[in-house]
Amino acid sequence: MIDSKLIELLRSFSARRLSHFGEFLQSPYFNKNRDCLLFFNYLQKYAPSFEHKDLSRETILKKPVSEKPLDEKALAHLASRLSALAEKFLAVDAILSDGWKQHLVLAQQFQEHHLPRHYRSARAALEKLLEAFPYRNTGYFRERLLAERLFYEHSDRNQRGFNEQLQVSAHALDVYFIAEKLRYACEMLNYEAVLNIHYDVAFLDEVLAWSASDRYATFGAVQVYRNLVLMLKNPDEPSFFEKARSLTATSEHIFQPQELRQLYTLLLNYCTRRINRHGDVRFLYEHLEINKLLLKNGLIFEDGRIPPWDFTNIVTVGLKTDQTGWTWQFLHDYRDLLPAEYADNVFRYNLAQYHYYLKNYDDAQRALVQVEISDVLLNVTVRSLLIKIYCETGQTDLLFACLEATRIFLHRNQLLDPQIKKQMQKFVEYTAKLAKIIPGERERYRELLEHLPPARDMMHREWLAGQIIKSTER
Repeated sequence: MIDSKLIELLRSFSARRLSHFGEFLQSPYFNKNRDCLLFFNYLQKYAPSFEHKDLSRETILKKPVSEKPLDEKALAHLASRLSALAEKFLAVDAILSDGWKQHLVLAQQFQEHHLPRHYRSARAALEKLLEAFPYRNTGYFRERLLAERLFYEHSDRNQRGFNEQLQVSAHALDVYFIAEKLRYACEMLNYEAVLNIHYDVAFLDEVLAWSASDRYATFGAVQVYRNLVLMLKNPDEPSFFEKARSLTATSEHIFQPQELRQLYTLLLNYCTRRINRHGDVRFLYEHLEINKLLLKNGLIFEDGRIPPWDFTNIVTVGLKTDQTGWTWQFLHDYRDLLPAEYADNVFRYNLAQYHYYLKNYDDAQRALVQVEISDVLLNVTVRSLLIKIYCETGQTDLLFACLEATRIFLHRNQLLDPQIKKQMQKFVEYTAKLAKIIPGERERYRELLEHLPPARDMMHREWLAGQIIKSTER
């Protein structure tokens, strides 16, 4: 029973929602089965975890959870009925907590019941709510379309003259379709770039052409998504990035925070691709500036915490742009805003990154020693940094030991993403080849440099190439 769909659903309810569900079950309009209420009252005692041994099927069958004794079949039926009521409660609660939905449904009902005075009041309320919408994104366009369609249906559809409401409704459909189509295209093109997969984005060229017309020039969401699509379709033309970033920054007020974060994530992903594929240093600065903006407006946080990998990426880019003072301040200002279970390890690793960048190798090693490695990706990043330190400081024995231990770890680990594993294995393989070359053998160094795999196939290629070049100059 603990693993049942019913318990899983109740476990997701807050204390307030559980209380409201209990009140819902007491209403004879929604629930005429007293056993459902009695069963819920029994289950509710074990909230919020619902993990108690008394929730086992065997124990429940022995307890007075209904007016009549239960067998296996009756318990399953009772649980199914309570689940159905919980689902109905969620639907009702969602409507009651959304004034817009209530007024929209009311207007529809008044129309169907031929209550013109009531309908006019509901329509006025809808129009007022539309104007009060805080955003002008695709969600707003969708609600406006629903309202305008309703208004059209209530108009005289049999008139012989021009029906203005039909025109307005059709225009609302066009705006919503174009904005939503471009939003979907952004997601699909972004996944194509990140995951090397293909989506069929039908009629995209036509939608781009429509969105470029003066008719849609004043719709900020349409123009933001249009320029993000152009940026994703033309990765080798940075001018599209510049326009998309500028429009996003000036249009922040029309998007909900979560949607705005997604827009900036598209821009960050583009920066990352420019850095990784083209070595375009300029985009390191762009990446950092966008993250500074996200920090300033609070968009980077999830449940009030900064995600560990966002924290690490910011430190990495801060160092690569040589903003060491800002990076040191960031490390200490935002340490306490990391999720508690990651805070110490993520901070220590990034402190090691900071010291490594300044060539304070001893401090970097001391920080890395304190990192308790449990996360597989953190494990890889710590090993990578140790390999770099041992290589740069000439600690050959430690370097070979670390390379071999990492090779074995990669071979045995089944949790690491296959692509990351291959890239890391290449890094280990070619670093080992570098370490085995006797100093002074310039031809072997040049040979190794020529045969280095491309950056997409090997981690830290730029660093390794730099170490090889340094070795040829000694």
